[in-house]
Amino acid sequence: MLSISVGHSVSARPARIVARLMASGAALALIAPGVALAAPDPQAPADAPQAAGQGDELNDIVVTATRSGAQSLQTVPIAVSVVNVDQITKSGQGNLSDLAKFTPSLVITEGAPGFNKFNLRGLATGGYVTSDTSDRPLVAVYLDDTPISVQGQTPDLKVYDLDRVEVLRGPQGTLFGAGSMAGTVRFVTAKPDARSFFGTAEASGSTTEHGAGSYNVRGMVNIPLIKDELAVRGNIFVGNDGGFIDNIGQHRVDNANSNRSTQGRVAVRWTPTDKLTVDGSFTYENSRAKGLNTGLDGLAPYTYESNGAEGTRDLFKLYTGGFDYDAGFANVIVTGAYTDRKIGFNASPDPQIGYYFANYYAPYTGAGKYPLYAPPASYDHAVTSLIPAENYTINQKLNDFMAEARLVSKSDGPVKWTVGAFYEKQNRHLVQDIPVAGFDTLSYQNAAFGPFATPTGLYDSKTVDGAFSSNDIFSGLQDVHEHQFAAYADGTWHVTDRLDLTAGLRYFNFKESYYLYEGGAFGVLLGKDAQGRTTGTTQSIRSTLKSNGVNPRANISYKLDDNVLIYAEAAKGFRYGGANQPVPLGTAGLAGRCTTQLNSYGYSAAPGTFGPDKLWNYTIGEKAKFAGGRVTLNASAYYIDWSDVQTRLRLNCSYFFTDNKGKIASKGVELEAAVKATRNITLNGSFSFNDSTARGDIPTVGAFDGDRTPYSPRVTASAGAFYDADLGRGAIHLQATYKYISSQQTTFNNFSTTLDPATKKLIVDTASNGGRSQTYAVIPESHNASASIAYDIGNYEFGIFGNNLFNGVKVIDIQRATYYAIYQAGSRVTYARPRTIGVRAKVKF
Repeated sequence: MLSISVGHSVSARPARIVARLMASGAALALIAPGVALAAPDPQAPADAPQAAGQGDELNDIVVTATRSGAQSLQTVPIAVSVVNVDQITKSGQGNLSDLAKFTPSLVITEGAPGFNKFNLRGLATGGYVTSDTSDRPLVAVYLDDTPISVQGQTPDLKVYDLDRVEVLRGPQGTLFGAGSMAGTVRFVTAKPDARSFFGTAEASGSTTEHGAGSYNVRGMVNIPLIKDELAVRGNIFVGNDGGFIDNIGQHRVDNANSNRSTQGRVAVRWTPTDKLTVDGSFTYENSRAKGLNTGLDGLAPYTYESNGAEGTRDLFKLYTGGFDYDAGFANVIVTGAYTDRKIGFNASPDPQIGYYFANYYAPYTGAGKYPLYAPPASYDHAVTSLIPAENYTINQKLNDFMAEARLVSKSDGPVKWTVGAFYEKQNRHLVQDIPVAGFDTLSYQNAAFGPFATPTGLYDSKTVDGAFSSNDIFSGLQDVHEHQFAAYADGTWHVTDRLDLTAGLRYFNFKESYYLYEGGAFGVLLGKDAQGRTTGTTQSIRSTLKSNGVNPRANISYKLDDNVLIYAEAAKGFRYGGANQPVPLGTAGLAGRCTTQLNSYGYSAAPGTFGPDKLWNYTIGEKAKFAGGRVTLNASAYYIDWSDVQTRLRLNCSYFFTDNKGKIASKGVELEAAVKATRNITLNGSFSFNDSTARGDIPTVGAFDGDRTPYSPRVTASAGAFYDADLGRGAIHLQATYKYISSQQTTFNNFSTTLDPATKKLIVDTASNGGRSQTYAVIPESHNASASIAYDIGNYEFGIFGNNLFNGVKVIDIQRATYYAIYQAGSRVTYARPRTIGVRAKVKF
């Protein structure tokens, strides 16, 4: 398929390591104090009045990250961060990508609304491909207990009406299953409260440099239907994000990438007895962007050129239900969910087909026939404007049913345990189509390959190449049906009041059936019939894949005293395999180019399927409170051994496939610190360092031993200051935050590579582009500074906010032009939203 491209002693050595980590974190707290206001009580309604943050201690943060009940963040012996929702709201932020601004190691790349790629701890091998249904996420995203992540296309649910967002770093395979190899992000929603009626209404407006204005309105209401027993909670969001990309092509429009989103959620909670709680909810999102966050670096900043329309669509519906029953010896928790989602993607990468319309062959002359122009020596806007619009379209339908049941023991015994079972069935239907007006007569197809097996002897995409319609370069569909079952157990033995031992296992069984069809000029093999006329042979495959196995984890934690916890963990992570799309084989044309490069990498054909990849993650860490609860310091160090890595070989004939090749090692440290400097001032910050590299050569991605993984910044750091005080009849809140992300690269190195036919070793291919990679680029470091001020008076709140204040975040992804460079004004670059200033008002009732 084509692509465009988070009483016992301790041995001396671990104690020394932990001491060094603590010292490093203390230095961070002094040098770069940093990110988050003392959190509100997560047990209170999300919009209930909160104290102004003027206490003497940092507020305790409660999490449910271990899925075995609520615990203080400082007593959970894993690397987990909590994003403060109130902080995000006051700062005028709320997109999915904003989460990375408050979490160490997490990087989120947003190519367009709803098209987000999550990276954690340096676990990446490249960018994602929109048309690859077998590309699986490394970071699992959950809404409460429901997985909602799709690689690169996690729905952009606004961060609102949530208790908190939990980011678990490192593999969570035992409790969260496949897709959580690098970590898990959990959106924990605010639940209906049957005690009282309350609600909020809020509106905000902002202006973006280089772009149009934005606005949103949102509201929430909590209604007790039966006092202390039954309640409903609903919220709605309607917003328009103004565009900031100007299109100067034939599809000329300013602020082309505007996005409108309508979202809503209704939740019901029934507690007929003190032993039973029943929950149900419906979540809805309808998002439509009129363009992509893409520009061309050969044009003015924030400027793009296309001859056709672009944009994304996302219609997301999630139905959930479940109950929690206190059976005495344990809680019985059952949840179920059904997801109905439709995803659309439109691009117009016209330069990729520019060569079809230039006079490389004897002209097929006549009005409205090939050729359209002479090939330019270099980029020429006038020529590029003549290329017919390449209406690259992908439409997906995804239906997912999941059910989970687990028993969670009580906390009053020496052993705390959880056992459960999980089932998921997913159907995914993807249709990819590239209609191009006039292609059948305006391209060199007739001039180069005719006569064709048609009544007229002339080319027709549908008749000759099996496209969905005439004037269609490529048509394809993929149908994927998946079933997975898992059973898991996780238990903690409280050996003493200070020492805990935890172990967990998860058994998984996975099945997939896959069907693919490809037609059109890009999807067929050319041949000749008995009369010597050109014909195209469409491609289709059916394949099945099965896998099963067991993934363990072990954790030991020890309380040095009531305020200092140290821990060590070893955990195995995994990700399911999948089916590959076919790569055409032949001796000439497109198939010939594919075959030649396949052979150069030691393949006679692309493998039909690929298997699971896996990793072992080893972590040591500490969590500490100092100065009477006014300082917290959490640190972790990790080493990850990733093997049988799912890597994608991109061929120069525009096809690709995935194979299990190579090993990657990732190691690093993560630090978080918070300081209650005075009754009014809170400081905190985070820092992460990562070194993720290839262990040995990985030919499929052109990686030499020691090359750094792409899309993996070495350093992320954040700092923030928060001031809360009573002022007049109300309270004032000021906050300023800063996030730094070091530079990243888009591929492992700057070389064009191949295999030496004699030694079968990876070498630099000097015959190709002088040995230089045509896809390597460096994404520059970013500096994101934001600030806000809010004044809360009674039931009213007013605020001013500014984000990306110094435009320190600009380019967040780069895709270089290759064979079509003369038709494109430089590389495709993905831009972050420029400086944005806004106001907001909120009323509580």
